[in-house]
Amino acid sequence: MSERYTKKWMVVQGIISRAQQEMVQVVEEMCRMLLEDLGPVLSELQRVLRFTYVIKPRLGDGNIMNCVPCLYIDGAPETAVAVERELSRRCPDVVSDSRLAFERLPPRLVI
Repeated sequence: MSERYTKKWMVVQGIISRAQQEMVQVVEEMCRMLLEDLGPVLSELQRVLRFTYVIKPRLGDGNIMNCVPCLYIDGAPETAVAVERELSRRCPDVVSDSRLAFERLPPRLVI
């Protein structure tokens, strides 16, 4: 009897997997749009604050609602804070409407 439920849960897992794949594709498209919209401001800030960045999906920890566009900043902690503050000030609608997250990349180990 339990085999019937196992089969149904396999169907559910398939639906979730397809939804996650589709969601990541949409968030990747949003990341490209954000790069177009925020690129000029980020380039200007880069010249002043000396950082590098990438905009790509932040994948959730199993919760598909945590998959959002993320600006990953490679720079000093205070630089990351300044970039986030300036983007939020200059482009509040884009940042909030896209649900853009900000994360500082951890320092790389040099061996």
